[in-house]
Amino acid sequence: MPLDITNPETISKLTNQAIPTTSAQPIKVNNIQDIGTWPHDTVAYETTWADGRSIPLVLRAYRSPITYWQTEDHQQRNREWAVLRRLRLDGFPAPRPLARGEAGGQPFIIWQNPTGQIEFESSQGMAQQLKPLIPQLANLLASLHALDHNSLNNEPLYQATVAGSLVRMLLWSREIENDLLRQAVARLKPAVAQLKSWAPRLLHGNPHFGNLLLDQGQITRLINWEHSAIGDPRWDVMTAAHWLRPEEPELAAQLVNWYETFTGRSIDNRPFWWAMVSVRLWTIKIWTQYAVQQQMVSEDFLTWTEDLPQAEARAFQDLVAAGL
Repeated sequence: MPLDITNPETISKLTNQAIPTTSAQPIKVNNIQDIGTWPHDTVAYETTWADGRSIPLVLRAYRSPITYWQTEDHQQRNREWAVLRRLRLDGFPAPRPLARGEAGGQPFIIWQNPTGQIEFESSQGMAQQLKPLIPQLANLLASLHALDHNSLNNEPLYQATVAGSLVRMLLWSREIENDLLRQAVARLKPAVAQLKSWAPRLLHGNPHFGNLLLDQGQITRLINWEHSAIGDPRWDVMTAAHWLRPEEPELAAQLVNWYETFTGRSIDNRPFWWAMVSVRLWTIKIWTQYAVQQQMVSEDFLTWTEDLPQAEARAFQDLVAAGL
């Protein structure tokens, strides 16, 4: 049974067990806010410590084994912990991790809740709000991809090569016996075979605008690192731009342009990347539906598959546009 981390007693118990203190007085918990997303249970809350400090925290319990890179990924907590610790040393604007643990067989992590708010859930109809954030996000991704990730080589980070991702998608399509998906993935193969990979870097994995904290129009933090990996930086850039394309295609193109400006590198064959990202997203949504049917994950994960027909249509539209 999943942890009920909306229960104040549970939050207090996990917080005091996971965070070592020298005081006999426990950390007090209050003002709990459920900020959970479809894959994981997450709460923000205030804590009062024995010395009078008041520190806002976030507690996340990992429920879903599905990430963009793997369908049986049980290392998300350890990965997020390792990446956040590394980023803190690098001075990169990500949350400060405080503790990790496990309760009832379910891993969890606690980080300090940073300044800023998620001011929107999607990019639809928000061109005026998004426009000044485009160069900021591009610069943030360029800074992330410039970091030395060698210290993370022994951590449980997926090696996100494009060819490897293609093979995994093909295997998933066969496992769930979906011929239409298998055909779509196979259409990417000629372009992937000709693709020249960039040197692998640390990736966020899903840097859309719902994973940004903002304060007075400025990006203060990039959060939710469970999809992080080591791989081709273009995954991050084109995934971030992908979420903009349906409603704001011009801003999507600007994001890629700004990234090229900050890095001095060109992302050639953008139509291929649009197709690759679209097919991958459709694949994960189909797999999520399959996982629910096989009782591998909770039925509430189906909310993420409600736009499955649209994701399928977009995948094939992008394949055609890429000449694949």
